[in-house]
Amino acid sequence: MSLLLCVLLATSLFLAIDNAGLTEQELSGPGHPNLGSGSFDSNRPIGACVPVGSVPKVHHGGGSCPLNFVLSLSQESLIEVQGSTSLVQLSVTLVSGVSVPVTMSAHGTPDNTQILFAPSSAKPSFSSTMTIATSPETPSGQYSITITTTGGGVEKSATLSLLVVPVVHDVDVVTATVQGVATVGNIVSINATVANYGSVSESFELQAYANASLVAKLSMLRLDPSATHAARLVWNSTGFSPGTYAVVVTVPPVQGELNLLDNSREAGKIRLTQTPGSGPSPSPAAPGAGQAFNYGRQLAILAAIAEVAIVFLVVLRRKGKSSTRSEAGPRKI
Repeated sequence: MSLLLCVLLATSLFLAIDNAGLTEQELSGPGHPNLGSGSFDSNRPIGACVPVGSVPKVHHGGGSCPLNFVLSLSQESLIEVQGSTSLVQLSVTLVSGVSVPVTMSAHGTPDNTQILFAPSSAKPSFSSTMTIATSPETPSGQYSITITTTGGGVEKSATLSLLVVPVVHDVDVVTATVQGVATVGNIVSINATVANYGSVSESFELQAYANASLVAKLSMLRLDPSATHAARLVWNSTGFSPGTYAVVVTVPPVQGELNLLDNSREAGKIRLTQTPGSGPSPSPAAPGAGQAFNYGRQLAILAAIAEVAIVFLVVLRRKGKSSTRSEAGPRKI
């Protein structure tokens, strides 16, 4: 009996020790945290962790995973004019681990340029607005700005390509056309395309001239850099004389514009014809024609007066001779 009891006790002790070893091996496996350490393993592969918000298949809680987050930009490249300001949106997204505050910074900024973050520090996940403010003294050129987010022993970075360009004002008339024939009194359409080849937005006026006379215009037009606009100008030809007119479309120079070679473009020539049913227009009088007519009229009047005077004198002379003969009577011999 005593021998049997000893065998049973030895077997139970062996099974207990074996179960304890299996339990320890299972707890120390890749799917379980080290419960005895009281903290997570910073060297543990991120792939062994699960995203925030999900529940692990083997155990509950994500405190055993190291902090991991992702930094992203709303755009990877930016063109900015000297002396202007641009905004870029940033997102810091928590992937795993316990969220702790992270701080944002920028490196590779051009001279005379200021970069601000709002906010500059927060716990993921969050969004931030990066303001890039250049000055007129900022050197033009291509720059690579590195945005870095650091916190909880983790550092993430993203790159923004920044092109700084000088201020250029240049509004051009690209094309211009006009119909070939129209009747006096009709509406004449003048089509034009304008472009902004400068580096800043421009407000301007579009004008159309016919033989140096302003016949149509469009005001308060606005174009962004590298943009084009198709416009239609309307010329009311009422009151104009029939004939051929050369039409030119022009943009008055905007402030600071230096290149004026393309601010005007000839649209072509249009022939205005007489309104059907109306008589021919009187020929325009030559300069001084009125004065010549008055002078000729005065000469005619003077000639008529002179002629009357001569006739009157002739009559008087004849009467004088007749009187003399009557008074003398017949001569005596």
